[in-house]
Amino acid sequence: MAEQFVTLHCEPCDACRSEAWQHVVEGRLRWEEQSYCTAPLTAFQSCDGGWGPPPPWVRERIVAAEGTVRLAVGGPDGVPLKAVRAMYGLTLPQLREARANGLHATPVEAGLLRGTRSGPRG
Repeated sequence: MAEQFVTLHCEPCDACRSEAWQHVVEGRLRWEEQSYCTAPLTAFQSCDGGWGPPPPWVRERIVAAEGTVRLAVGGPDGVPLKAVRAMYGLTLPQLREARANGLHATPVEAGLLRGTRSGPRG
């Protein structure tokens, strides 16, 4: 479940900042986002975060800033099917698609998934 903290909201201006990121905490994927504004009289701050893959609107911001890494899924050189399915909650048809075409993961997701390989790492 995501944690949330929100205070006074303002109209977007040049003083507004928004950040989103992922990291690994104790072997688990975690995402965070923070928005804030320091303009006088309209200052606000909002924070959100949770475990696992981020919501689509947060992931879009992470991908825009950091790009993606294409990972092979399954087989001797790919990340394990079980790990991919567990991280993203994929259905079997989605998992077959990832197996056939690879998976576009954020750099942090890719690092975590590569750590689940039983074979050589690359």
